[in-house]
Amino acid sequence: MDDIECKFRTSKAEAPLVRSAIDGDPEAFAQLYLTYAERILRFVLFRVGDEQLAEDLTSQTFLKAWEKLGNYQMRGLPFGAWLFRIARNIVFDHYRNYRETVELEASLEMKADPSANVVEVAEKHLEADLLQAALRRLTKEQRQVLMLKFNDGMSTTEVAKVMGKRCGAVRALQMRGLQSLQRRHRTLVFAGEEM
Repeated sequence: MDDIECKFRTSKAEAPLVRSAIDGDPEAFAQLYLTYAERILRFVLFRVGDEQLAEDLTSQTFLKAWEKLGNYQMRGLPFGAWLFRIARNIVFDHYRNYRETVELEASLEMKADPSANVVEVAEKHLEADLLQAALRRLTKEQRQVLMLKFNDGMSTTEVAKVMGKRCGAVRALQMRGLQSLQRRHRTLVFAGEEM
């Protein structure tokens, strides 16, 4: 697929809906909601790890989008990119206001299920911690591409639109990110085994 075609295909298709929503048409906004709600929910869920909280933050995302719709400017970028930016900011605000630690969550899991195998729970948390450590060492763009692509289920075209990049650049970031993640994760696992 040509990168120019990649960049503008969806935004042309959704432009009439966005214009109608900006003009106050709730049906048009409802259609945009149906188009993006599941992807926004996956995006948020991965970042907060709690389904109920993710649903709440996703609702806040669409409420904020509805409230700020008059400020949205159509510049050829997909409406979804704007929604993902709002969702990212809402998640950031949530963590800024409610700092929670992995240790606290692990402690609560153990209290909730006293029959849980301590070794299995510890191994799951260690593996998750190692993966998070490996992800943190990627560049911001590599991490964002991998999260949008594999966690949020977006296509390369959708990732390119959200990030404002060409499809070829997204594919290159994905390849370098996966290679780096594989090397770093393997190194961290070996380092963890030596402890």
